[in-house]
Amino acid sequence: MNILGFLRHGPTRWNQEKIIQGISDIPLDTASFAVGPWQQLLTRYGPWDLVVSSSLSRCLQTCDMLLPGLPRQVDPNLREQDWGEWTGCTLKEIYRNSPGSIEAEEHRGWDFTPAGGESRREVLVRALAAISRATQDRDGERILFISHLGVIKFLIHHLEKSQFQAGHTIQVSKRALHLFRQEGSELSLLETNIEIP
Repeated sequence: MNILGFLRHGPTRWNQEKIIQGISDIPLDTASFAVGPWQQLLTRYGPWDLVVSSSLSRCLQTCDMLLPGLPRQVDPNLREQDWGEWTGCTLKEIYRNSPGSIEAEEHRGWDFTPAGGESRREVLVRALAAISRATQDRDGERILFISHLGVIKFLIHHLEKSQFQAGHTIQVSKRALHLFRQEGSELSLLETNIEIP
């Protein structure tokens, strides 16, 4: 059995401006990333044997700041959902410039696909493949994944057997640790939304 932790990367300037990043490689805003509380949280739920990161720089920089010296793997399949033509926009801009488009996609649940981007279902498939690769031939370890809010949401909704329909989604905190249990090829939730002290 392995324990898997999932943590979203630290803040970026686009996060603060509520701009959709998707797979754009926006760097971490290191000046606004308070490392101490996050390290305390990770220490409380560690020790960690391995950290596995998205290939986007905001995740890699988060790893460097929180877990220097820990063995690390990088997997591009942990990157955020590709938001296609909506990348670089705010939700307000999309609502204004493409009326009804977000609402129409929300009703598609797992098949929500930003214009020119990828679906939630596609992200889930690649994230599960990344977990499988990272945990192959490992047992009895604590493995931390540094990824993105979308990826974490999709994994939690999948494990809760949610249809991801508008108005019936599960609350997933941006500033929290989420713990899964892995037994063989089976994943289950241990605890979600463990917020920093």
